[in-house]
Amino acid sequence: MTAFVGIDVGGTSVRVLAETPDGRGELVTAPVAGSYDAFLDQVAGLCAGVARPAGVGIGLPGTSGESGPLFVPALPWLEGRPLREDLETRLGAPVRLGLDGHLTLLAEAAEGAAKGAGSAVLLAVGTGIGGALLVDGRIWRGVHGSAGSWGWLPADAPDDRVHGPFEQAASGSALRDGPALVAAAREGDERARDALDAYAARLARGVAAVASTIDPEIILIGGGLADAMDVLGPPLQRHVARFASPDGGRVPVRPAALGSRAGVVGALLIARTEEW
Repeated sequence: MTAFVGIDVGGTSVRVLAETPDGRGELVTAPVAGSYDAFLDQVAGLCAGVARPAGVGIGLPGTSGESGPLFVPALPWLEGRPLREDLETRLGAPVRLGLDGHLTLLAEAAEGAAKGAGSAVLLAVGTGIGGALLVDGRIWRGVHGSAGSWGWLPADAPDDRVHGPFEQAASGSALRDGPALVAAAREGDERARDALDAYAARLARGVAAVASTIDPEIILIGGGLADAMDVLGPPLQRHVARFASPDGGRVPVRPAALGSRAGVVGALLIARTEEW
């Protein structure tokens, strides 16, 4: 039986999801390989373990050109390698590459919190800040394939060619003891709520800039912070309204709906399309 296969590659793990005419299979997760040749072997093995691929979509934590990755700080051994051609040779099927944030928003627009929206923005906030932009129902990838790199918005932070200023100021890594703070805030701890409010104000400056300049129908918060939006969402929306333009302050800010599956679902979606 043939299948379309979506592969979401992160800095530490790989997620694989296959879809046959009978439906989607179980999500498979494995530690990511540590070298280019080992990665080729890993992808070939994972695909062989689910079905004979008719098409493969791969989401990467960085930008890619026509044939391969160009800038992948988490996996630098991928940079400059002809990944698409090498995998097509091994798999005997077409391979399409995409930026993980783009594929996450693609999935949210098809099946998640942005379904039915003509325009949307995703801020994926985890150890870094990435994201994507949906315009007229399509992902806007940009001329270099890196549109939605919100981590590079201006902020008061040191110069760094790998981590952008807004990413340094407002990523999940900038929220010390984040899981403990979130848990305490849910229990009504005022100090924890104050700490989250201060963090929400930092994050809101970037969200407000995006809301004011793009004016989308909805802004989604994805990544690790999506699960904290029950306590982070209200102060974040309040500070966005404070910093944004009058219209930007009206843009709803909501958690992404598909969680950690969004990237691999998006990879599966580009595996079965000819227009990506």
